[in-house]
Amino acid sequence: MKGTKANEKLYWNSRAANYPRPFGRSNTGKTRRMLRLLAGLGVGFEGRRVLDIGCGTGVYALPLAATAAGVLGVDSSAAMLAVYRAERRAKGIKNAHCLRAEWSGLPAARVKGRFDIAFASMTAAVKTRADILKMEAAAPLCVYIGWAGLRRNALLEHVYAAHGVKYGAPEGEERTLRLLKALGRRPRVVRVRDSWTKTASVAETLRELAVSMKVNGEKLDEELARELLRPLTRRGKVRQLTLARKAVIVWRPPLRRAGRPAL
Repeated sequence: MKGTKANEKLYWNSRAANYPRPFGRSNTGKTRRMLRLLAGLGVGFEGRRVLDIGCGTGVYALPLAATAAGVLGVDSSAAMLAVYRAERRAKGIKNAHCLRAEWSGLPAARVKGRFDIAFASMTAAVKTRADILKMEAAAPLCVYIGWAGLRRNALLEHVYAAHGVKYGAPEGEERTLRLLKALGRRPRVVRVRDSWTKTASVAETLRELAVSMKVNGEKLDEELARELLRPLTRRGKVRQLTLARKAVIVWRPPLRRAGRPAL
């Protein structure tokens, strides 16, 4: 994706309706496994004030609210946060709030010293030195989960190649570790494999492919795309399998003296 703010807004808003839900059966097991991994790295959320950057539909923020003292999710997508709020209401969660904002444009004073853990998972919101420093200002313990060089999806690979667009894992681990090294940090890193399937109608799949092409500066060739969908279509539904590798990065910024007002 060509990283303009307009493209990011279009992409994430278009994905919100079918994005994983925090309490969906296929997602809760993955969340629990990730939290167990983080516990092994010394990250415990019980009784903590948590900042979830790029929170999306609340995949982590809302389950964490069960044991955390409080959670604030920050995301730039209105459509994602609409799902977040609906899920929060459905579960009667009182200690999880959300804020619509771009992380890069959010004044540091809004979050400085307010949290125990700053958390960011599979988001493009954290990508510069300033983004990292704002995380560190917000909390004495930081967690970043991002792409680690592997993303495979047979359908998307064929569609992207047919339109002259490169498909692969977005920048994540490499960039974050480079920034942390420049800051003199010594993070702990664990890499994990992941996979997920998605089933949608042909029409819905074509709409998503059209958005993917648009944010990459291309126009979807619908006739060609339909041909590529044919082998993956059963009873009007298209099934996609994505294979991925993720990096879990945990670090502590230099100690500072700061109070933490209430969330």
